[in-house]
Amino acid sequence: MNYDVIVVGAGPVGSHTACRLAELGYRTAVLERQPYVGHKLCCTGIIGRECYEFYSLDPSCVVREAKSARLFAPSGDYIRISRDQTQAYIVDRPYLDRSLAERALEQGAEYQLSSKVVDIAVSSDGVSLAIAGENDSINIQGKVAVIASGFASPLPQMLGLGKINHLISGAQTEVLSDIIGETEVYFSHRTAPGFFAWAVPSSEDKVRVGLFAKKNPGVYLQKLINELTIEGKLKSSPKDISYGGIPLKPLRRTYDERVLVVGDAAGQVKPTTGGGIYYGLLSADHAVDTINEAFTRNDFSKKQFARYQKRWKATLGRELMIDYYARGLYNRFSDKQLDAIFTIVRDNAIAEDLLDSSYRSFDWHGELVLDGLKRLTPWSHLFTRYLPAYFLRMLRSAR
Repeated sequence: MNYDVIVVGAGPVGSHTACRLAELGYRTAVLERQPYVGHKLCCTGIIGRECYEFYSLDPSCVVREAKSARLFAPSGDYIRISRDQTQAYIVDRPYLDRSLAERALEQGAEYQLSSKVVDIAVSSDGVSLAIAGENDSINIQGKVAVIASGFASPLPQMLGLGKINHLISGAQTEVLSDIIGETEVYFSHRTAPGFFAWAVPSSEDKVRVGLFAKKNPGVYLQKLINELTIEGKLKSSPKDISYGGIPLKPLRRTYDERVLVVGDAAGQVKPTTGGGIYYGLLSADHAVDTINEAFTRNDFSKKQFARYQKRWKATLGRELMIDYYARGLYNRFSDKQLDAIFTIVRDNAIAEDLLDSSYRSFDWHGELVLDGLKRLTPWSHLFTRYLPAYFLRMLRSAR
């Protein structure tokens, strides 16, 4: 069967890509390895207001609005941040995936479930994707392929686009609690080495508890759950833990002749929080624009498809770089140093000043990072020796 575009992966990014392409009149197929759309993921389901409004996401997927959060230092002290307006939405992630797939179906995209892509071949005439069957593989032909198959997809490496080596693993579960009424974030290398942990209310009596860690996230998660249970914040033990991972740096090359890589598979993920939905959707729009140009010009060359990477980097490149080095800076701090920074931020009302500043939004952390470091200048001995020279130049230019 021949298609104009074949999208691999039916997550939010894949379905949004398919929806837009089908709306433009291209015959589009979506290949999903799972037997259904919306399988359970290790995902907090937090989406910023900007993303939610810009893409007109289905309100039915929202389970809770978030206006505030508590940020906990390793010592247990915390800073509460709050705004009058909703800053983010906590969503039912499987429902979100299904709602975006339904949009694509309404525009005419075709979905093929239980279709695991095991190989992809590119020629001057098009692309051929092999789908694993019970006894052999089935080939599907198209003119263009979009790889949106998520983190750790082997397809980019098959195509010679490299492999994401900067990554971190996570674990999450949902447990009973009627004590935690707003998002809590726990900063401590003892709790979550190399990242942070969270407790996100998902209903009146349930919270999603999870973390990312350099290794053994499930072990650290169980330890966190035990601690929160002893504190009286949780009422039950986890019944099911989901595991996953996120890339911390993007692929060096996200395109080839007739092929584009989008979303987590491309590493278009915030290194500060691990959120990838918004950046993936923005990159999907750049992918669609590039593909539409290719068909209009009848040019499917590597040079044409390189436009995609230039576009998404113009939107996200600086942001991802600042966030990546901010993550590296955080990892250099000991818990004792983190406690000191929390005390400085609290005692000097820096959190309040940052909330009143004009940085972009919940979804853009780069300017917030630079602004925060600038406000910490009187205590710069805590961090400047850890920063690379070009990060210091960015910080100076932001003053």
